[in-house]
Amino acid sequence: MGDKVDPKTDGDGDSDYDEELAIPEESLITSAEGGEMTVTSSDGVDTISSLQALPFQSLYDTPLKFKSPQRIVFIPGKEIAVDIINNERTVTTHLLNPNLYTIQFQHGDFTWTVQKRYKHFHHLHSQLKIFRATLKIPFPTKTHRERRASFKHGTKGKSKSSLPRFPSKPDALLRYDQIERRMLELTDYLRNLLRINIYRNHHETANFLEVSSLSFVKELGVKGKESLVKKRTGSTQPGRAGCNCCGLLDTVVCVRCSYLCTDVCGRWRDRWLVCKDSFLCYISPKDGRVRSVILIDSGFEVSSGVYTSGLHRGLVVITHSRQMAIKCDTRRDSKEWIAFLKDISHNQAHEFIQRNRMGSFAPVRLDTQAAWFVDGSSYMAAVAEAMENAKEEIFIADWWLSPEIYMKRPAIDGEHWRLDKILQRKAIQGVKIFVLLYKEVQYALGINSYYSKQCLVKGHHENIKVLRHPDHAKAGVFLWAHHEKVVVVDQTYAFVGGIDLCYGRWDDHEHRLVDLGSISQATSAGQGLRRSQTSSNPSGDIQPLMSLAVSANAVGVSLMNAAVIDKSGDGQSNPNLIPIQEIQEPMISEKDFALISQVPDNIKRNTPEMQRKNILTKMKTRGRGLLNIFHSSEEENEADDDYDDDDDDDDNDIVPPVNEEVIHESRQQALTANKQAKVAFEGDANMAFIGGERPAPTAVASSEKQKVKKKKSKSNPLIDGLSGSAKLWIGKDYVNFIVKDFNDLDMPYQDFIDRSTTPRMPWHDIGALVQGAAARDVARHFIQRWNAVKMEKAKLNHLYPCLLPKSYQDFQLNPHVKAVDESIIHNVDCQVLRSVSSWSAGFLDSELVEQSIHEAYVDVITKAKHYVYIENQFFITQGTNSASVVRNQVGDALFKRILRAYKEGSIFRVYVVMPLLPGFEGEVGQSTGTALHAITHWNYSSICRGKDSLIQRLKDAGISDTEEYVSFYGLRNHSVLHGSLVTELIYVHSKLLIADDAIVICGSANINDRSLLGKRDSEIAIIVQDRDFDSCTMAHEDFVSGRFGGSLRRQLFSEHLGLLDSDHNVNINDPASDYFYREIWMLTAAENTAIYEEVFHCIPSDQANSFASLKKYQEEMPLCHSDLTAATKKLEGIKGHLVKLPLEFLANETLTPNPSSVTGMMPTSLWT
Repeated sequence: MGDKVDPKTDGDGDSDYDEELAIPEESLITSAEGGEMTVTSSDGVDTISSLQALPFQSLYDTPLKFKSPQRIVFIPGKEIAVDIINNERTVTTHLLNPNLYTIQFQHGDFTWTVQKRYKHFHHLHSQLKIFRATLKIPFPTKTHRERRASFKHGTKGKSKSSLPRFPSKPDALLRYDQIERRMLELTDYLRNLLRINIYRNHHETANFLEVSSLSFVKELGVKGKESLVKKRTGSTQPGRAGCNCCGLLDTVVCVRCSYLCTDVCGRWRDRWLVCKDSFLCYISPKDGRVRSVILIDSGFEVSSGVYTSGLHRGLVVITHSRQMAIKCDTRRDSKEWIAFLKDISHNQAHEFIQRNRMGSFAPVRLDTQAAWFVDGSSYMAAVAEAMENAKEEIFIADWWLSPEIYMKRPAIDGEHWRLDKILQRKAIQGVKIFVLLYKEVQYALGINSYYSKQCLVKGHHENIKVLRHPDHAKAGVFLWAHHEKVVVVDQTYAFVGGIDLCYGRWDDHEHRLVDLGSISQATSAGQGLRRSQTSSNPSGDIQPLMSLAVSANAVGVSLMNAAVIDKSGDGQSNPNLIPIQEIQEPMISEKDFALISQVPDNIKRNTPEMQRKNILTKMKTRGRGLLNIFHSSEEENEADDDYDDDDDDDDNDIVPPVNEEVIHESRQQALTANKQAKVAFEGDANMAFIGGERPAPTAVASSEKQKVKKKKSKSNPLIDGLSGSAKLWIGKDYVNFIVKDFNDLDMPYQDFIDRSTTPRMPWHDIGALVQGAAARDVARHFIQRWNAVKMEKAKLNHLYPCLLPKSYQDFQLNPHVKAVDESIIHNVDCQVLRSVSSWSAGFLDSELVEQSIHEAYVDVITKAKHYVYIENQFFITQGTNSASVVRNQVGDALFKRILRAYKEGSIFRVYVVMPLLPGFEGEVGQSTGTALHAITHWNYSSICRGKDSLIQRLKDAGISDTEEYVSFYGLRNHSVLHGSLVTELIYVHSKLLIADDAIVICGSANINDRSLLGKRDSEIAIIVQDRDFDSCTMAHEDFVSGRFGGSLRRQLFSEHLGLLDSDHNVNINDPASDYFYREIWMLTAAENTAIYEEVFHCIPSDQANSFASLKKYQEEMPLCHSDLTAATKKLEGIKGHLVKLPLEFLANETLTPNPSSVTGMMPTSLWT
């Protein structure tokens, strides 16, 4: 613009300027609202400040209305640089305001431009003059008089350009050669105006600069575009806004009339619209709250014009989840918004709009840091460390969450690493915690998500927010679940996999069966004759039984006898027990004492709480209970409800009402017993703990007749001579899902499984950590789900805020977060996958589905070169026969890939590891076993039974030896419990696929239609491709093994084959070679299977192909009972945990549910 011209000396005199905005410096003034403010001026000097942006946590500050003088918009201590960089003059269309000025601002790290005309400057000046007039100048005390005199004296010697001098002459009266001078005048006006804090912070100034509380927030990305618009209410979905005249506007009325009626009848609200690099949101100026967040996705569209939007100066923004109609002040504003949105869609947000690989919502993230975790021990420890170092946010999405779970074990630090304590500690520090839980159908599941929610929010609910979804009747979703297992820290570290933060999931590679912990005592003389309770014999009776599982979903109360162990022992060593001297001394709080519970006399044992009523009461209330299914309250929409949502009422929709007085009395007495148990050992001088410390919390229940009293002077015979060590599984965490399911989850320290008779069921699972952009994608999925649930359940409840995704530009990892050792972190290419639909992700189109996990499974199997290794909880997948009810194509992809290898004569292996038995309720051959039968039927019909099964299809294609290509396995372990040998299956819960040591799919999705089709359960997973490789051989040929996939596969093979804790020379580097496949893997599984069947007669077994043969098989005395010495000797031949899956188990029986039964009337999709 040439040399700078001083507007005060060139040309016109002072009468051409309005200087009424001058205010004495450093004066204390009072606004019209009564608030006091101090006038300050930077005089062009930038106050020293290290801040270049507002902290991300400022998003969660208490929102203030736009007109509040306390509202913080700008970065403290940072000057706003102003420069008018361009001017467009159009006299023909804008006679009064022909000049359109392009103004560039810079504030901290942010630079942006706005376009304004003279009328906008004049409006700002007028509003500030009104504001100046409303200020209450204080009474002129001596101090004030001195300040005023100093101010007047100081201004005489100052350049008047240091004051906000507004040029009064309109642009229409300017000559063309005066435009450059006018640009300088307006620039100086803005610069001087923005130096005075009360003007800079005024809401009209913020509107002029097009800034808000979101503009300069760190990690939200560039400044973006913002402005005040009018948004049509009810425009979330087409046809819901304005008047539709009973549908006539959609049919027989012309487009113009339709839009006119909709426009006139629709309500328009002022909203501050903000667009960042990957999302839009709008704020209500009345309260400053973010009312909605719209994530840019592949359905993103912007339309304008009367025909498409019905608006002359507006536009319609459409995504898969929202449709929003907005109206701007002018057509120029509308065009600016359209141009900006299209620019964003072609640049920063392009990766979410384009067609991504596998049909995923997220692109492939190159050069990502990732780590894997085998079993819950390492996974939960890493999650705990990451949460402990969180600075801003923690997101948790779980199918089930147990607040009292210990993330690190043994609990040598007391409650420090207990999940709820970690979250409460971080909440007190100001970290915002958001938890999404699956809201179960209470009549079917006993995971009690309402209790989990209350435990989390009661300690520090202002920073811990919990939402449960779905509301079954209102949403019309009864069969499907939110199945993701996600933890995200600061939107930078994301954990995914199959591990819920709940009871029963913590385990390590040893997969121990016994955990007697701190209590041990001599066994009774006949105790050794009692048969242990296992999945093969849930009742523990010495007589053989056919029962495989007991009520996996029933809720009951059972207080067992105290767990005891033979102090003298039988001379047999047990590798699954931790020697006392090897356990660190526990530092336990007073809440964590060993528990001995006393049963109140008037509580009936083994009776579920919700059934404590007589038959007449059931008959009277069943009708009301049925009506309750269709009742749903909206407590989450009540602003005065601090943390309770509609869960308070509709949690009982499915269960008929009960006698509240009886329940309350029984519950109070049970809670009293639980409290008595916590302090039972506090004062007993004869308790012996390791190193003098108390043991980790555990529950040891007593019989009804035992009375445990707190005594300091007298010895208690029950606990005389006890020795102690820390338990790894405390209270409800000691589980055996097939023997007994959970009950009384509100009593976490109380055992519900008798440790003295029942071994725990080990849990095998896989998790993963991703960092950086891939973690942002996981967070984006959580944010989409959270915002959708908020809009559905808590739209008007301001206690549940909308969440905003962080920017993908220039983010940095937190150096303080050391969740895992750097040695196990690998550089990979990673893509986030998911299974979601309208009910689970809030899509507008009920037919819209994302099933990118399914696409990835099929793609990876099809392209695999040498082997595919699968660990999964289910294997329910069949051919593409149109008559088949199973629709996923994983099994078909395996069939085609194996058939191709057979025709080529090449080596190709498929390893499948899955649970030996499904964890569902019932007894084989009885009506209560229909659920177990159904899952078993669909597993085996996918593997080997029926024309659509994988093995049968391969045989029909001419492959006689199918084991050359595909084989199925399970995991099992054994131990010693009170001198008796016991065995239990290891429950495989992993959702893992590894191909060629180079590609890994890990997440929450099972191999069944529920997880893979997208319309059913919601799931999340990652597909990882290695970037770094090591040379190796594969199928006897030179190959490369990825450092992520290869190391994970070798870890799993070492664990399953028993190679982790022993020196060995077994080569596991080539999983496709004949020697490893035949002589190591298959031989180990066959030998282990034979030994277990001979020693324990455990089930499932190929020797039980019918109910009759099963009964005969169980009636035979196993070696562990007939010859303990020989059995022990036999078990020395066990290597690792690998066993064969018995493909002939109950092969001669029909396992589909009886159509006349309740289970038979359920849709088949429930099981598949």
